[in-house]
Amino acid sequence: MPNFSKGTLILLAPNATEPVASSKNIYFAFQYNPEKLLHTFNPPEKNAESQCPALEYFNLSFELDSIEVDASPQSQTPSPYGLHPALAMLESMMQPQDGGNQTTLPIAVFRWGEKRLMPVNVVGMSVEEKSFDPILNPTRATVSLTLKVLSAKEVDSNQAARKVFQTHQNDRKSLIDAYKAQTLQTPASTASTVAAAAGLESKTKISA
Repeated sequence: MPNFSKGTLILLAPNATEPVASSKNIYFAFQYNPEKLLHTFNPPEKNAESQCPALEYFNLSFELDSIEVDASPQSQTPSPYGLHPALAMLESMMQPQDGGNQTTLPIAVFRWGEKRLMPVNVVGMSVEEKSFDPILNPTRATVSLTLKVLSAKEVDSNQAARKVFQTHQNDRKSLIDAYKAQTLQTPASTASTVAAAAGLESKTKISA
């Protein structure tokens, strides 16, 4: 199972019912967490309906190494494929999926800590390969990803993605309530309840 102290992308099967890592929902865990995230919001497109949400994106870069730096000496052996397996896994998150009656764009769950769990499309990926083994397998690389956070309409066809979307909305509301309590915009009698609710949200949300 994935270690959720690291950023993770779970690739949902088209017929997924639960947003957890499984034999159908394979996952990619960042080998080394990115040092920073760029989180952007853009207005809806001009021709979009007035009730459409803002376009939300995450941009992040992280390192890959075919040999784990922190691994035990016994396991520090080069892979015969270099980074090809890890890169192929990431590439699969941008390839159309066969959903039976139709082909769909893949939906992934981006998990970054306890307060960020959201459905995304991987809409951009670039890889800078930095070193190679004697048969030219890449052994070190920097990967940059652009993730688009999906709207309610965009997750409608996937039950697991709908659950993640609702969790994301509930978390956002809890955090807004927590800010109101921190800045004394919430009556003192309810401030402790709000803070407790915000803290408990991560315990009640979907786990892997």
